[in-house]
Amino acid sequence: MYASKKPDKVDPNETRLSQWTTCSLSFEPLKAPCVVDRLGNVFNKQPLVEAMLGKKMPKGFGHIKGLKDMIKIELSEIPGVSSDADISFDTRFQCPVSGLEFNGKYKFFALRSCGHVLSAKALKEVKSSSCLVCHQEFVESDKIVINGNDEEVMELREKIESERLKLREKKEKKMRNGGLGVSEKEGVCGMKHVLDEKPEEKGLLKIEAKGKMANGVVAVRGATNDSRKRFKSGVVAPPNATKEVYASIFTSSRKSDFKETYSCRSLPLGRN
Repeated sequence: MYASKKPDKVDPNETRLSQWTTCSLSFEPLKAPCVVDRLGNVFNKQPLVEAMLGKKMPKGFGHIKGLKDMIKIELSEIPGVSSDADISFDTRFQCPVSGLEFNGKYKFFALRSCGHVLSAKALKEVKSSSCLVCHQEFVESDKIVINGNDEEVMELREKIESERLKLREKKEKKMRNGGLGVSEKEGVCGMKHVLDEKPEEKGLLKIEAKGKMANGVVAVRGATNDSRKRFKSGVVAPPNATKEVYASIFTSSRKSDFKETYSCRSLPLGRN
């Protein structure tokens, strides 16, 4: 009988190096533009966008819903190493502050505020609330660990769920308070209620913004013909105006027995 061939052992160092030097989706060598998701996986942006548009995203990356879940990062190349270098190089990138290589032997963080990728050693030794490269301010929650262990990835997942829950609660609260676009002092139609209205003024006619006025008669929108209130033109005369003169502007104020006929249409009304 022939002895069965044992499966080849996977070198953990090669696995680790591949995780830090190639795209997590296409397994192609990392090249600009690169992005990182909120769990710390590094991608080449183009194949990731193509997979999203073609709806071919693996289940393992189902948390990536759109461009907002991608964070553009800036990887600093090692001086003297070309971007077209062979994969035999351990890595083409390094920390721009400490010079540590981006090969999985050291912990790295991506800053959401600016996208620069720095080693944990640099951030620990040079304590600052701003990026050590571009000096842009950041907070502790802006730090995303690159290719973290299981515990670190679990913490990032809990952080994502917490942020989504807060966003959902904020939207629901907004819908409850202002979903109809109505404030506490406004009615459903957007008309403000007069809180300090005097009892004796409640019976007065309220002229709406879109009310119509014709021949000295104010028509209240929404009122029927029977319930519509009418004022004589002289009653609503402007200040400092003579009521008789103001009323003469409107034809409804004129009372005459003159009847227009075919033969007198050309005659001025003032001659009758």
